[in-house]
Amino acid sequence: MNYRLDHIALNCANLDESVKYYETILGGKPTPERKAGDGNRFRFIELSGSAPIQLIESANETGINHYGFVADDMDKVVAEFKAKNAEIVREIVSAARRAGVGPMFSFQGAVTDHVGRFLAREVNEVTVNCGGDYFILARKRQKLTVGMSQAGSIALVVPPSKTGIGVSMTVGRGRAAPDGLAVLAESCMLADAAAAGVQAILPKENGFNGALAYLRQVKGVLGGVLLVGERIGVAGSVEIAA
Repeated sequence: MNYRLDHIALNCANLDESVKYYETILGGKPTPERKAGDGNRFRFIELSGSAPIQLIESANETGINHYGFVADDMDKVVAEFKAKNAEIVREIVSAARRAGVGPMFSFQGAVTDHVGRFLAREVNEVTVNCGGDYFILARKRQKLTVGMSQAGSIALVVPPSKTGIGVSMTVGRGRAAPDGLAVLAESCMLADAAAAGVQAILPKENGFNGALAYLRQVKGVLGGVLLVGERIGVAGSVEIAA
Protein backbone atom coordinates (compact mmCIF):
# COMPACT_ATOMS: atom_id res chain seq x y z
CA MET A 1 0.00 0.00 0.00
CA ASN A 2 1.32 3.42 -0.95
CA TYR A 3 0.71 6.37 1.35
CA ARG A 4 1.35 10.01 0.52
CA LEU A 5 1.43 12.96 2.91
CA ASP A 6 -1.43 15.18 1.74
CA HIS A 7 -1.20 18.05 4.24
CA ILE A 8 -0.15 19.09 7.75
CA ALA A 9 -2.76 20.87 9.87
CA LEU A 10 -1.69 23.44 12.46
CA ASN A 11 -3.76 25.26 15.08
CA CYS A 12 -3.20 29.03 15.20
CA ALA A 13 -4.50 31.82 17.41
CA ASN A 14 -5.12 34.26 14.55
CA LEU A 15 -5.81 32.87 11.10
CA ASP A 16 -5.28 36.15 9.22
CA GLU A 17 -1.88 36.84 10.80
CA SER A 18 -0.70 33.26 10.23
CA VAL A 19 -1.77 33.32 6.60
CA LYS A 20 0.08 36.61 6.11
CA TYR A 21 3.28 35.08 7.56
CA TYR A 22 3.25 32.03 5.27
CA GLU A 23 2.33 34.20 2.29
CA THR A 24 4.95 36.95 2.73
CA ILE A 25 7.83 35.03 4.34
CA LEU A 26 7.56 31.62 2.66
CA GLY A 27 5.82 32.63 -0.54
CA GLY A 28 2.82 30.43 0.08
CA LYS A 29 -0.44 30.70 -1.85
CA PRO A 30 -3.52 30.66 0.41
CA THR A 31 -6.77 29.02 -0.67
CA PRO A 32 -10.18 30.61 0.04
CA GLU A 33 -11.32 30.60 3.67
CA ARG A 34 -13.70 27.87 4.83
CA LYS A 35 -15.27 26.78 8.12
CA ALA A 36 -14.94 23.40 9.80
CA GLY A 37 -17.86 21.52 11.34
CA ASP A 38 -17.09 23.06 14.73
CA GLY A 39 -17.25 26.58 13.28
CA ASN A 40 -13.50 27.29 13.28
CA ARG A 41 -12.09 29.13 10.24
CA PHE A 42 -9.35 27.47 8.21
CA ARG A 43 -7.32 27.94 5.03
CA PHE A 44 -4.76 25.86 3.17
CA ILE A 45 -1.36 27.30 2.22
CA GLU A 46 0.15 25.80 -0.91
CA LEU A 47 3.96 25.71 -0.76
CA SER A 48 6.29 24.98 -3.66
CA GLY A 49 7.87 21.53 -3.32
CA SER A 50 6.09 20.70 -0.06
CA ALA A 51 2.81 19.33 1.22
CA PRO A 52 0.23 22.08 1.86
CA ILE A 53 -0.22 23.54 5.34
CA GLN A 54 -3.73 23.74 6.75
CA LEU A 55 -4.11 26.61 9.23
CA ILE A 56 -7.01 26.20 11.68
CA GLU A 57 -7.96 29.11 13.92
CA SER A 58 -8.35 28.05 17.57
CA ALA A 59 -8.90 30.22 20.63
CA ASN A 60 -7.11 27.92 23.09
CA GLU A 61 -4.98 25.44 21.14
CA THR A 62 -1.78 25.86 19.14
CA GLY A 63 0.59 23.42 17.47
CA ILE A 64 -0.09 20.36 15.31
CA ASN A 65 -3.75 19.44 14.84
CA HIS A 66 -3.31 16.42 12.56
CA TYR A 67 -1.50 14.92 9.56
CA GLY A 68 -3.49 14.09 6.44
CA PHE A 69 -2.51 11.09 4.30
CA VAL A 70 -3.81 9.82 0.94
CA ALA A 71 -3.84 6.12 0.07
CA ASP A 72 -4.35 4.24 -3.20
CA ASP A 73 -7.29 2.16 -2.00
CA MET A 74 -9.27 2.88 1.18
CA ASP A 75 -10.73 -0.63 1.36
CA LYS A 76 -7.23 -2.07 1.30
CA VAL A 77 -6.16 0.38 4.02
CA VAL A 78 -8.97 -0.87 6.30
CA ALA A 79 -8.09 -4.50 5.56
CA GLU A 80 -4.40 -3.83 6.22
CA PHE A 81 -5.10 -2.13 9.54
CA LYS A 82 -7.36 -4.99 10.61
CA ALA A 83 -4.68 -7.51 9.67
CA LYS A 84 -2.23 -5.63 11.86
CA ASN A 85 -4.75 -5.66 14.70
CA ALA A 86 -4.89 -1.88 14.86
CA GLU A 87 -7.54 -1.92 17.60
CA ILE A 88 -6.82 1.62 18.72
CA VAL A 89 -7.61 2.94 15.22
CA ARG A 90 -10.93 1.12 15.13
CA GLU A 91 -11.78 2.57 18.55
CA ILE A 92 -10.95 6.10 17.36
CA VAL A 93 -13.25 5.73 14.34
CA SER A 94 -16.00 4.09 16.41
CA ALA A 95 -15.93 6.82 19.08
CA ALA A 96 -16.01 9.58 16.48
CA ARG A 97 -18.96 8.00 14.67
CA ARG A 98 -20.95 7.61 17.87
CA ALA A 99 -20.35 11.26 18.71
CA GLY A 100 -21.01 12.45 15.16
CA VAL A 101 -17.65 14.25 14.76
CA GLY A 102 -14.43 13.72 12.81
CA PRO A 103 -11.88 11.15 14.07
CA MET A 104 -9.32 13.92 14.73
CA PHE A 105 -11.35 14.83 17.81
CA SER A 106 -10.71 11.38 19.32
CA PHE A 107 -6.95 11.34 18.82
CA GLN A 108 -5.86 13.07 22.05
CA GLY A 109 -8.22 10.83 24.00
CA ALA A 110 -6.75 7.79 22.26
CA VAL A 111 -3.24 8.69 23.44
CA THR A 112 -4.54 9.13 26.99
CA ASP A 113 -6.42 5.81 26.89
CA HIS A 114 -3.45 3.95 25.44
CA VAL A 115 -1.04 5.14 28.14
CA GLY A 116 -3.58 4.60 30.92
CA ARG A 117 -4.40 1.05 29.85
CA PHE A 118 -0.70 0.20 29.56
CA LEU A 119 0.04 1.44 33.08
CA ALA A 120 -3.07 -0.29 34.45
CA ARG A 121 -1.45 -3.65 33.66
CA GLU A 122 1.06 -3.05 36.43
CA VAL A 123 -0.78 -0.90 39.01
CA ASN A 124 -4.24 -0.89 40.59
CA GLU A 125 -4.76 2.85 40.48
CA VAL A 126 -3.61 5.34 37.86
CA THR A 127 -4.48 8.80 36.55
CA VAL A 128 -3.18 9.94 33.16
CA ASN A 129 -3.66 13.53 32.01
CA CYS A 130 -3.07 14.73 28.44
CA GLY A 131 -4.21 18.27 27.74
CA GLY A 132 -7.79 18.37 28.96
CA ASP A 133 -8.28 14.59 28.91
CA TYR A 134 -8.04 12.17 31.84
CA PHE A 135 -7.89 8.40 32.14
CA ILE A 136 -8.81 7.56 35.74
CA LEU A 137 -8.60 4.12 37.33
CA ALA A 138 -9.26 4.46 41.06
CA ARG A 139 -10.79 2.61 43.97
CA LYS A 140 -12.23 5.77 45.51
CA ARG A 141 -14.20 8.72 44.13
CA GLN A 142 -12.13 11.48 42.56
CA LYS A 143 -13.01 15.15 42.04
CA LEU A 144 -12.04 17.28 39.03
CA THR A 145 -12.71 21.02 39.06
CA VAL A 146 -14.80 22.02 36.04
CA GLY A 147 -15.02 25.78 36.57
CA MET A 148 -16.25 28.59 38.77
CA SER A 149 -19.78 29.80 39.50
CA GLN A 150 -21.09 32.59 41.73
CA ALA A 151 -21.31 30.06 44.55
CA GLY A 152 -17.69 28.96 44.09
CA SER A 153 -15.92 26.13 42.27
CA ILE A 154 -17.86 23.33 40.59
CA ALA A 155 -16.31 19.87 40.49
CA LEU A 156 -17.19 16.65 38.72
CA VAL A 157 -17.10 13.50 40.86
CA VAL A 158 -15.51 10.56 39.03
CA PRO A 159 -16.78 7.25 40.46
CA PRO A 160 -14.56 4.24 41.24
CA SER A 161 -13.86 1.93 38.31
CA LYS A 162 -12.15 -1.41 37.72
CA THR A 163 -11.44 -0.75 34.04
CA GLY A 164 -10.92 3.01 33.87
CA ILE A 165 -13.10 6.00 33.01
CA GLY A 166 -12.43 8.72 30.47
CA VAL A 167 -13.01 12.41 31.14
CA SER A 168 -12.61 15.26 28.66
CA MET A 169 -12.42 18.88 29.77
CA THR A 170 -10.95 20.14 26.48
CA VAL A 171 -12.48 23.44 25.32
CA GLY A 172 -11.74 25.94 22.55
CA ARG A 173 -13.01 23.84 19.64
CA GLY A 174 -15.88 26.05 18.57
CA ARG A 175 -17.06 29.62 18.16
CA ALA A 176 -18.69 29.65 21.61
CA ALA A 177 -16.32 28.05 24.11
CA PRO A 178 -18.06 27.23 27.41
CA ASP A 179 -16.80 28.55 30.74
CA GLY A 180 -16.47 24.97 31.90
CA LEU A 181 -17.04 21.52 30.42
CA ALA A 182 -16.51 17.97 31.59
CA VAL A 183 -17.70 14.86 29.73
CA LEU A 184 -17.56 11.47 31.45
CA ALA A 185 -17.52 8.37 29.22
CA GLU A 186 -16.41 4.75 28.97
CA SER A 187 -13.22 5.91 27.24
CA CYS A 188 -11.22 9.11 26.78
CA MET A 189 -11.67 8.76 23.03
CA LEU A 190 -15.44 8.95 23.34
CA ALA A 191 -15.34 11.70 25.99
CA ASP A 192 -13.02 13.75 23.77
CA ALA A 193 -15.25 13.31 20.72
CA ALA A 194 -18.42 14.14 22.65
CA ALA A 195 -16.80 17.28 24.11
CA ALA A 196 -16.15 18.45 20.55
CA GLY A 197 -19.77 17.70 19.67
CA VAL A 198 -20.99 19.83 22.57
CA GLN A 199 -18.93 22.80 21.43
CA ALA A 200 -20.25 22.47 17.87
CA ILE A 201 -23.84 22.63 19.16
CA LEU A 202 -23.44 25.51 21.63
CA PRO A 203 -23.45 28.39 19.07
CA LYS A 204 -26.76 27.20 17.63
CA GLU A 205 -30.19 28.43 18.74
CA ASN A 206 -31.01 26.98 22.18
CA GLY A 207 -27.54 25.45 22.04
CA PHE A 208 -27.17 25.06 25.82
CA ASN A 209 -30.16 22.72 26.12
CA GLY A 210 -29.31 21.10 22.81
CA ALA A 211 -25.80 20.26 24.01
CA LEU A 212 -27.14 18.60 27.17
CA ALA A 213 -29.69 16.60 25.14
CA TYR A 214 -26.90 15.53 22.79
CA LEU A 215 -24.81 14.16 25.68
CA ARG A 216 -27.75 12.07 26.87
CA GLN A 217 -28.07 10.46 23.43
CA VAL A 218 -24.47 9.44 22.74
CA LYS A 219 -24.06 5.76 23.58
CA GLY A 220 -21.22 5.21 26.04
CA VAL A 221 -21.29 8.75 27.48
CA LEU A 222 -22.06 8.52 31.18
CA GLY A 223 -22.86 12.20 31.54
CA GLY A 224 -21.45 15.69 31.60
CA VAL A 225 -21.35 19.09 33.25
CA LEU A 226 -21.62 22.33 31.25
CA LEU A 227 -21.01 25.87 32.52
CA VAL A 228 -21.97 28.90 30.43
CA GLY A 229 -22.13 32.21 32.26
CA GLU A 230 -24.44 31.77 35.26
CA ARG A 231 -25.99 28.59 33.83
CA ILE A 232 -24.99 25.15 35.09
CA GLY A 233 -26.21 22.12 33.16
CA VAL A 234 -25.91 18.44 34.07
CA ALA A 235 -26.59 15.50 31.77
CA GLY A 236 -26.70 11.81 32.59
CA SER A 237 -25.67 10.01 35.76
CA VAL A 238 -23.02 12.34 37.13
CA GLU A 239 -22.42 13.85 40.53
CA ILE A 240 -21.20 17.38 41.07
CA ALA A 241 -19.65 18.88 44.19
CA ALA A 242 -18.45 22.25 45.42
